[in-house]
Amino acid sequence: MKIIVNADDMGYNRGVSEGIIEGYEKGIVTSTTVMCNMDQAAQAAQRLRSVPGLGTGVHLTLTCGRPLTKAKTLVDQHGDFLKNTQFYKVYVDPAEVEAEFRAQIEKFIELFGRRPTHLDCHQGCYDGQTLTMARVGGIGEEHNTEEILAVTLALAKEYQLPMRRHCEYLWLSSYHGEQATPEHFVEMLEEHADAEKLEFMVHPGWCDLELYQKSSYSLERVQELAGLCDPKLKEELKLRNIELVHF
Repeated sequence: MKIIVNADDMGYNRGVSEGIIEGYEKGIVTSTTVMCNMDQAAQAAQRLRSVPGLGTGVHLTLTCGRPLTKAKTLVDQHGDFLKNTQFYKVYVDPAEVEAEFRAQIEKFIELFGRRPTHLDCHQGCYDGQTLTMARVGGIGEEHNTEEILAVTLALAKEYQLPMRRHCEYLWLSSYHGEQATPEHFVEMLEEHADAEKLEFMVHPGWCDLELYQKSSYSLERVQELAGLCDPKLKEELKLRNIELVHF
């Protein structure tokens, strides 16, 4: 079996970025995705040059930070992206989504001098994935998830990039919160023992004051990082002849 362990949110802030790199250097993280609209994106790109073996894609974002484009339906009165609790209740212009996602992909190419390895998204913004829905109370009647997904799939095809949840392999998201333990990771492996390839979505990071004040998922990132770096987990993967890969 081959597994991808993808750490979301690179570039959210310095603490998250450094935690992800630690997860690669000391643990089983194989891949990450960069929030190219965030202020720390350029610093994250510079830091990632020291770890060329870490696969790096784009974490498409519509619910955190500010847009790279002059979108009107994607922002609040301050020019910030809508929070996920607002975003999933309103109609957003798919043309603005397409322009913003394109800008984020092009920003990645500008920062890294190459194409990303793949695309995924922040808080399920391109397809309303279940984990986020549990937090926001479901999708509102006005929200146009199908149109958002359609323009994103078209971009993935144009740039010839794999896209999370729309590839040939299974994506697993339950290494999260209280379930972010080596034991649960192994349980997921056992549950899908017949799979040829799996992607595990993870969110490791260092919890600094900025993260603690800004994010609802802060201390939990430290727990995730500890589990991903646990020698017992690495030994379990070795015993099962599991190959760690990226996209």
